[in-house]
Amino acid sequence: NLNANNETYINTSNITYDEKKNIIELSENSKININNANILVDRGIIDYNKDIVEIYGNFYLYQELNILSGKDLVGNTSMSQFTAEAVSYIYNDDLKIDSDKAERSGNNIFFYNNFLTPCEIDGYFNCPTWSLRIDKTVYDIKDDKFTHFDTFLQIADYKLFYLPYFTHYGVKAPRKKGFLTPSMEFTIGGDTGFITPYYLPINQSSEIIFKPKIIFNGNTDFINNYTLNTFINHKNSAGDLYIDFYNEKLGNNANSYSSAKIKGKQTIDRNNILSFEALITNNISTTRSTNEVPSTFEDIFIRLDSYDVFIESDYLSSQIYTVEALDSTKTGFVPLSPSIKYINQNFFEGNKSVFNEIDISNFKRESSSFDNPSDSNVIKMSNTLFSNNKINNYYFYNKLNLITHLSDYKFEHDSSLNNDAFKSSATISSEAFYSHNKNYLSRIKLVHNTNLISDNIINEDSKALSFNYNNQFSDSRLYGYDLDDNSTRIVYGVESSFNAFGSPLDLNINQSYDLKSKTNYTNLINQNSNFSDLALELKTELNDVLFKIDTRLSNRELEKKEMNYSLSYDKGIFINLEYNETSSRAFKDLSSDSKSLGINFSKKINNNLKLSTSSNLDLKNNYSPYTQSFKISLFDECSKLDLTYIDQRFNDNYNTTPSETISLSFYMDYLGYFGYEQSTNLFFEEVGNFNYAK
Repeated sequence: NLNANNETYINTSNITYDEKKNIIELSENSKININNANILVDRGIIDYNKDIVEIYGNFYLYQELNILSGKDLVGNTSMSQFTAEAVSYIYNDDLKIDSDKAERSGNNIFFYNNFLTPCEIDGYFNCPTWSLRIDKTVYDIKDDKFTHFDTFLQIADYKLFYLPYFTHYGVKAPRKKGFLTPSMEFTIGGDTGFITPYYLPINQSSEIIFKPKIIFNGNTDFINNYTLNTFINHKNSAGDLYIDFYNEKLGNNANSYSSAKIKGKQTIDRNNILSFEALITNNISTTRSTNEVPSTFEDIFIRLDSYDVFIESDYLSSQIYTVEALDSTKTGFVPLSPSIKYINQNFFEGNKSVFNEIDISNFKRESSSFDNPSDSNVIKMSNTLFSNNKINNYYFYNKLNLITHLSDYKFEHDSSLNNDAFKSSATISSEAFYSHNKNYLSRIKLVHNTNLISDNIINEDSKALSFNYNNQFSDSRLYGYDLDDNSTRIVYGVESSFNAFGSPLDLNINQSYDLKSKTNYTNLINQNSNFSDLALELKTELNDVLFKIDTRLSNRELEKKEMNYSLSYDKGIFINLEYNETSSRAFKDLSSDSKSLGINFSKKINNNLKLSTSSNLDLKNNYSPYTQSFKISLFDECSKLDLTYIDQRFNDNYNTTPSETISLSFYMDYLGYFGYEQSTNLFFEEVGNFNYAK
């Protein structure tokens, strides 16, 4: 006559059912299985008329990786109400709670005089690394929330500090406000800072993180001696928004300084995407000591990317960019620059295509100088015809590019400098690849540049300059529009990939021949002959060591003018070395040689200790570091202590203020972010449903 739940299985050496009283009596070592929950009891009864479950002696309940055990359990048959003595709870084979007594009432479970830790009981100190001794804990099942009353935090069995009240959540709960992992910073020769981040969720899509740093400098005037970072994040299916507010008030300075950074991207519809960035600040530079007054400026960028505007697969970019000094004495240096760029491409039979680009921009300054007009209107047009062919193992890429540049300059301080400029140039290039086999490829390219009309153009674009393998094969080796790569040249190179001594090796090398020995580009890179220097790239991996070289060698003596080495190893120990060397002979405007070495190293010493260091050294200045850091990480299965030292000593001509900082951060599992994972329904009503008989 037992009408048990179909999901219920009872295994016992002896079972008695009193049909009149509707009571089930279980003998010792009875085993009950409900769904994926298993219960082992010494002895017990289930009284359905009185809705009572009584376990005499020990009980042991486990579900997946969760274990609940104790003595003398008394509750209702649904287990929504119960009491038990000497309770131990192990969650996910990790978090452990030992309590003298536990009670459940509805959605709340109460633990009395309990001990909580995720650490190994026999840990590094022959006891848990950290633990909580708590008078009373209330666990709200519905909200997945823990509330602790009268708590001592213990480190290696030593009581460290007392918390009268605090709460935290599990990850099943909605995002909740609370403190994040704190840290401390000690400035050598300076003050100590205590950082206590605080997390505040606004809704499902938005959140705020407050990161105050209280500075201790021998007094308690914290209101006038602090820094505060506030981060706002907003995400939705169409985009994201990030805002960073920074505020600083130092006791030795009557002023307070602030800055705001905003960055976002939003998809308006399938064809339009809006991007924007902004920085507004009145901060004093903390890098250069000569900057004793605030650098007050705003830096704003807004762009709208539009696709399929006039024809299929075209592209229109509309943007406004401004860097404006808020100090009126500096307004002449930074422009307001609205611009529009439009691109389309058309494909034709026979592997031919036409690529068109027009760029309209305007630079506005409140004042002008001899080199910088107060108002520049610029139109740049580029029309390119492509023709690609393949004959056997030969690949041919041909290009004809016509560039037109129209400018109108106005000088507020001297109208006699006002002028219009028109510039037109054409570039013809033809490149051939020959694939000898899968490991060997040779390349040759002919580039011819012609100035059709040439006026003086003011460079409002990049003035960057480089010499490397990829730049050698570019149609123009210069980035700005004020100078043309005014030469006809042949570029030839070899790309290979093969095995050497059992290891893969990739090697690329090229050189160019300019028909004229003196051109705009060759003059800037100190090239005195028709033949350029050699550009070489090499990459190989041998026994878990990855080695790369990017170098420039003189065309006669094969002396190095630029050298970049990279060496990485990551097997048991991580090592990364970055060496950069540039000779003063490499570029016209370079006054001295430079050598620098970047070092990154980390090693896990044992299961509880990891060391890491990084440094950027100036090898031409007695190995003086630009920056260096050293970190010691002590950790176990439940906690981590990071001790970090950072030294900043930039080698420049601006009387840079050096700084040395030591920071300390201690992270504890679960409490480190005030939450823990709860992936089972151990305490929920459906698991404790003891419907054995009706």
